[in-house]
Amino acid sequence: MGTSEKKGNPWLSLSAVTLAFSFTFLSRYIWSPLMSDVSGEFGINATQAGLYMSAFFAGYLVTQIPGGIMADKYEPKYILMICTALGGIMTAMMSMIRSYEMGLVIRVVTGVSSGCVMAQCSKVVATTFEPRKRASAMGVVLASPPFGITLAQSLGAPLNQAMGWRNTFLAVAAVAVVIVVMIFAWVPAPAKEKASGADTPAARAKAETAAAASKQAGLLEGLVGFFTNRQQLLLGASGFMFMFISVGFATWTNRYAQSLGFTPVQGGMVITCYSIAGILASCASGALAQKLNLSHRNFLILSLSLMGIMTLVFSFQRSYMGLLAVGVVYGACSYLPSTHYTTSAMMLAGERYTATAASSQNLLFQLASLIMPVIVGRAIDATGNYSLVWYIFFGCAVISVLFCFFVKNDK
Repeated sequence: MGTSEKKGNPWLSLSAVTLAFSFTFLSRYIWSPLMSDVSGEFGINATQAGLYMSAFFAGYLVTQIPGGIMADKYEPKYILMICTALGGIMTAMMSMIRSYEMGLVIRVVTGVSSGCVMAQCSKVVATTFEPRKRASAMGVVLASPPFGITLAQSLGAPLNQAMGWRNTFLAVAAVAVVIVVMIFAWVPAPAKEKASGADTPAARAKAETAAAASKQAGLLEGLVGFFTNRQQLLLGASGFMFMFISVGFATWTNRYAQSLGFTPVQGGMVITCYSIAGILASCASGALAQKLNLSHRNFLILSLSLMGIMTLVFSFQRSYMGLLAVGVVYGACSYLPSTHYTTSAMMLAGERYTATAASSQNLLFQLASLIMPVIVGRAIDATGNYSLVWYIFFGCAVISVLFCFFVKNDK
């Protein structure tokens, strides 16, 4: 009789995959505090410097769906180790660039390595935690974006000042080595199936042939299932609007604060407080929904509604302390939904295609990051008024809630 009994401590496993996902954001956003020094050395203008972020994002998007398919078909532990190691190697290579073009290629490859990571993490959670505990576990994993961004923003400038931008890239790359070791030690591989009495060469050959045929036939089955499922698409549309707001806040808040007369450092502190509150809220999101006895769909409606309200409240603040205080509450509300979007997608997909569903949904969400800067930027250029940003975000929150009302309530 076969067995697939899991071994190892699930919380250690969760810690390892969360740090792996966090590293993708650390390696992406460490460019921001180093940008000025690198630009000065190579004579890079602002547009070229911005393309370093776009290059990373291009590689990141391209590997979302392939990463999900691989996680469902193969062993996510080793794929995660390879991706984290490659991300570390590429980050280290940034310390050796001799031209703008060389750095651009390295950033694309770094994005490629990072694009597969979320799918592997979600698959590890699905195979390590029982269904009723997955929302809480995914909440911890999805605290990675604000955690990685906060690390990059808080450590980048001091390290750059102390050791220069090249050595800062090397220091960040060294973090990947530690994480790879943690994944190897803490993330369990599935237990091998024990053979039954019919363990003959013919029986084994037949089983291997059947398994190979099943893999080949089901290669795109999870992907097709996602994009033909009305519930998945409704959640994806709602999450697109949600991500439009989340990414938009991080992009425009500092400039909005400066338009009110505050310094860039003060604006950055608002974003930092927002992110720290988001980390805590994301970790608590699954447990909070259970405490309130709310389904994923109903919790999304509640948290997105709060997010819309706090968007308007934030837009009315004119004092620095008001921006900080409301920013903390806003950050907490803004990071409550992610856990329930991803857990719902995994639940709708079934056990076999959890990673494909998570990565496909993330692809839809991340498309908002491409569209948001153009729409909001043009609105600001047309009106010269940063306050309009918050009304655009409020409208997105309303639309996001409306899409959730059409999602069937999960049991």
